[in-house]
Amino acid sequence: MPLIQQDYTLLATNRTDIREEVTRLFLAEPAGTGTGRLSSKAEYTVDNIPNTQYKIVIKRPATLNKGFDFTVNVTGLYFKEGENHSTPSHNDIISLLKSAQRSVPQSYKRIKSIINDIYGCNFYDGTVSTGIQFTGYSMHQHPIEIILLAIKWLFIEQDITYWNWSGRNMFMNALRNNSLA
Repeated sequence: MPLIQQDYTLLATNRTDIREEVTRLFLAEPAGTGTGRLSSKAEYTVDNIPNTQYKIVIKRPATLNKGFDFTVNVTGLYFKEGENHSTPSHNDIISLLKSAQRSVPQSYKRIKSIINDIYGCNFYDGTVSTGIQFTGYSMHQHPIEIILLAIKWLFIEQDITYWNWSGRNMFMNALRNNSLA
């Protein structure tokens, strides 16, 4: 089966509608007929920072959970030293946010506010720059907005995968426990 690749813009503005909208997107994918080349695969470019290399691409299916799970991939940034790994873990995000918090403590209040807005499902598309940069594993500077967009989609992934439990609360609690949100 061919790989489905498309741009997608999220329109919903609350947790239930976001989950429903993204689930409907996945339901429109053709069913696979087996494994390997017979399985259906999809990649959706869901957010980007204009005029940069940075994009958020969600890929399906995820290798572990299958079903409605997906991975959050950041084009233009790697999260593991010496690896071609564009899928951030919660620990990767926490580590990068801690680094940003240490390097710009007076400006980090703005990042906290944005994280809390994203958690509350308030619109965020990363187009308004905070001017805050972080140092990635490659020792290059990157705009913090790409991390904030990754957080947005990690929250959504958690809501879909763990809807009947705590969903986005798991990741948010980890951010709060580290004084990052």
